[in-house]
Amino acid sequence: MGSRLLVRPSWETVEAAPGQQVLVMDPASSFGTGSHATTRMCLAALEHCAGVDKTVLDLGCGSGILGIGALLLGCAHVTGCDIDPKAPEVAAANAALNGFYDDKFTVCAGDILADAGLRRRLGTGYDIVLANIVADVIIPLAALAPAFLAPGGTFVCSGIIDGREDEVAAALTRAGFTVTAHDTLEEWHCFTAVLA
Repeated sequence: MGSRLLVRPSWETVEAAPGQQVLVMDPASSFGTGSHATTRMCLAALEHCAGVDKTVLDLGCGSGILGIGALLLGCAHVTGCDIDPKAPEVAAANAALNGFYDDKFTVCAGDILADAGLRRRLGTGYDIVLANIVADVIIPLAALAPAFLAPGGTFVCSGIIDGREDEVAAALTRAGFTVTAHDTLEEWHCFTAVLA
């Protein structure tokens, strides 16, 4: 998959290859460490769209791994949101392990699909929106994602199990996206889509 990021649990030591950035994680019991196929595909997709001065919205941010990866790849700021009320604390702690604090990475908790006020507070103009959730959330989220993005912005979504990829692709097309990459790993799918 990707080659520029190496995920390391905080209790292990690893040697990074030349040109690799080490992403340190200390997940809580219910949060991922980056070994899942969907996370690996999202991190690899980020390597193609992240860049200096870009802003990122990570929906369903969990442990913060994708947002931290975006910052390590040069993005200017990440805003995370998760339905789990523990996510802000866990994601902030992991960001701090990597030298990023609330001036670079801010996280809130709430239901992005149900709470229009939360969507307004998150704002618009992001260069990249990430969603590593499940197809049942990504399909309705696809219709909301354009409002978060700057013109020409990129939507990376994963967590899509075999058999649901066509539904997600159709939802992206209906929302005005052009799919630029469709990656698969094990039984999972990841789409990168650009707003026309």
